[in-house]
Amino acid sequence: MKKNTIKLGLATTLALALFISSCNKDTNEVINGNSTVSLQIGQTYAKDEPVKAASVGRSYASAIQTAEIPFDNEYTLVATLTPVSSSNAASGLKAANRAAAVNTGNEENELKQGTVYYVAIFDAAGNYKETKNFTQGSNSADFAIAKGNYTFLIYASGTNKALPTITAGATLSTVNFTGLQADQDFMLDQVEFEVKAGQNVLTAKLEHLFTQVALKFDTSELTGATTIAGATITPSNENVNVTLANGALTYSTGSKTVPFNLPVKTGKVILSDNAFITTAATSNGTIALSGVSINGSAPRNISKSDWTLRPGVKYVLEYKLRSPISVNIGGQVWALGNLTYSNGVYGFAKTNDTYGNYWFPGFQKPKVIDGTNYNQGPSTAINGNSADPCSLVLPLNTWRLPTATEFDKLISNTNPNGIDNHGPNIYQPARWIDSYDGTKATNVGMFFGTQINPVDRHGYLYLPYGGAYHNNADGGGLFGSQGYYLLAGEKFFRMGASGPWDINNAAPASSTTAMQIRCVK
Repeated sequence: MKKNTIKLGLATTLALALFISSCNKDTNEVINGNSTVSLQIGQTYAKDEPVKAASVGRSYASAIQTAEIPFDNEYTLVATLTPVSSSNAASGLKAANRAAAVNTGNEENELKQGTVYYVAIFDAAGNYKETKNFTQGSNSADFAIAKGNYTFLIYASGTNKALPTITAGATLSTVNFTGLQADQDFMLDQVEFEVKAGQNVLTAKLEHLFTQVALKFDTSELTGATTIAGATITPSNENVNVTLANGALTYSTGSKTVPFNLPVKTGKVILSDNAFITTAATSNGTIALSGVSINGSAPRNISKSDWTLRPGVKYVLEYKLRSPISVNIGGQVWALGNLTYSNGVYGFAKTNDTYGNYWFPGFQKPKVIDGTNYNQGPSTAINGNSADPCSLVLPLNTWRLPTATEFDKLISNTNPNGIDNHGPNIYQPARWIDSYDGTKATNVGMFFGTQINPVDRHGYLYLPYGGAYHNNADGGGLFGSQGYYLLAGEKFFRMGASGPWDINNAAPASSTTAMQIRCVK
């Protein structure tokens, strides 16, 4: 009787041990053995090498994308979409016997603490055996297994959402997960691995297969705060199927708009959580912000389309406020940069001393200077129809060419005793010729309203000496020594480098001379 009691106790103990063991793996075909596999798990986003067939590798050479978004007549936003890459990126699926360390000190390489990941084991013939699960940072990531050749599928949800399970009897070539949602942030890696006697180290880098975007709206240079009511991103398919053997994605036909979560909606710097979308590579990404108020301005909506988005890439879209784009002097509001034109978009140079394009009188597009077509004289085929090019800066019809009267007033107001001449010597013009920041690193030009190179130079009208093209292709050596600026009514003015008096009143412009433009409103 005593002997039977001992047997029952042993049986109970063994049953309990088996029950505990089964809590961290699917109860399919259990593989026992004397060898041990220790796991080192990281993560990765964009790859450095091209995408390969039958590979998870979503390696796109995603260039940084930038767009200027006019907000109102005072502010312009510069939006920059940057892909966040991880160093030491994995080379896709089927990397055999990896043993390199995962932790590189780059947080983009490190799997987030608390992430539950799964290890599905397939034998050399591709037959499914079992799935084990582990939690990053909370338990021992190793397990016993018999010697032999295996394929390990390691996968996880980056947001710790529930994932499908692999059914008994599955094979590597047919296993797939269907109906995955974007916010599951599915990650996957495949490692072919030979388990040898003793301790084995298996390294995997789980690759994010879905696109994710985070927003940063930075107006920290202002005294007031910014408010954003909401934000969305499109397109995103309703769901996606993943073939686990090669990471291939099959998208559903439905599409939806995905909102960004903004934990804090008011401040100088507003950050969103990551928004996840499932989409094939697209150049039609649209990100929209609603109810945006900057420094107390009336709320308005902002939308920018044509963003290029790639699957498996993590992006940060940062909005930064460009410095005020105008200054009031001479009784007129002047732009703080010369007029530019690129790919159909009119705008202003990013710094006050940067040259803009060169414009013929009475034409809407600038002179072409590309090394093949020097466009020495204007033509409607190249330079467009008759129009004020300043009026084509967004918002349309906000800016215009200055008139001869307005320019002459700028001169008189900065002449001795002029209303914009604040000295210290009121008997000298309040105009100063210098490089923009006083060094050779910036262009030479003329400040208006000052008799020195001001410390707060960004708040002054400054016209760089970009010269002109007088029916030629080389500018005639005028760059840095003279400034020619086009006015309304096919007139112009010229500034020289010999002193603050070296400035001419408005005069008729030659039809074959292309020069800079500084707009007013």
